[in-house]
This record gives sequence, structure tokens and C-alpha cells, in this order.
Amino acid sequence: MSSGRDRLLATALKLFAAKGYAATSVAHIQQAAGLAPGSGALYKHFGSKRELLEAAVSHRIDAIVSAREQYDAGNPKSVEEAVRSAGQLIWTNLTQSEELLRVMLREPDELGELDEKTWQVITDNAYQRFADELAASNRSGRTQIPDPEAAAAVAIAGLSYAATLQALTGRLPGNVDHERFFEAWVAQTVSMIKQHRSQTN
Repeated sequence: MSSGRDRLLATALKLFAAKGYAATSVAHIQQAAGLAPGSGALYKHFGSKRELLEAAVSHRIDAIVSAREQYDAGNPKSVEEAVRSAGQLIWTNLTQSEELLRVMLREPDELGELDEKTWQVITDNAYQRFADELAASNRSGRTQIPDPEAAAAVAIAGLSYAATLQALTGRLPGNVDHERFFEAWVAQTVSMIKQHRSQTN
């Protein structure tokens, strides 16, 4: 992508999140991106404002998928390292998607069919992947977690809720800072897994 296209994508998503999709005009986007309003420069890259929104969503999804591929290539050496790496990946994806989250939460109708696809990539996929990891740990005999899907939902919901609250209000739960929140999340998640370690290990 050209730098001009990148700038338009980032600028548009920021304005959509701050002002709303309907209230943001093409002229607003061009001006905020440093292009002359009325110049038609946006149409050199996108056929319409809707196409720009779809491209911004796709760009964010591609970045999330790329980050997950890098994570999958890793080889954690302990439960804590695996939980911490997964948590950092999820947290980073959520916080870097903050503007998109605002658009999704405030104007789901504007996204239409993109809304479901985006939620699936940003959050649902994280739940399922974590559930699959816990189930695999059970099958290998390392753990005996009673309900891997529910355990994964509880764990990932903590990060998802915190990131969503921050996107909407600028605050984390309890007004604790990011580092304290994340360290507590890691400790609780690791404790849950270790609590159900197989007695044969």
C-alpha cells in the first residue's frame, strides 16, 4: 500500500470512531489526511466512503491475522510463558483495534456483514483458540480442566472487557494501570490451569 492510502485508512478510522461514520464526510477525511478538500484525492484509492471503511476494517483484520501467525510460530517453554505470550497477543490486537471497536460498538449497522466477521477475528477466534489449547492439554494428560470452553471464555473475557471499556471510556477496570491489570490476568489464568494439573504429572 502507498503511504497516501495508509494515511487515508488511519485517518478515516480515527474520524469514524470520534465523529461517527455518517457524520464524517469525504471532505473531512481528505482534510484531516492533509489532502485538499474537494480535490477528489480519496477517489484515487477508494471508490467511495463505504469502500474506505471496508478497506480500513480489512487492513486491521490482516494485521491481527499476521500477528497470530507470528505467535503460532513460537514455542513457549512453560505454562506461564504460553499464557503471557497469548495474553500479550490478544491485548495488543484489542488495543490496536481500539478505534475499530468504537465504530463496531457504536455503529454496528454501518458495518453490516463486516460486523460479524470483525468480531469473529478480534474476539471469537481468541476464545476458540484458547479453548482448543486447554482441550489439547487435557487430551495430552497434562491437565484435567473440567470445562475448557467455559474456562477459556472467562479468561479471554477479562482482556476483552478491559480493552472494550478502555476504548469507550479511556479507563481500565478498577482504574488500575495496564501493567498491573495484565500481570493479575496472567497470574489468575496460570493459577487456573495449574489448579487442574493432572495428578500423574
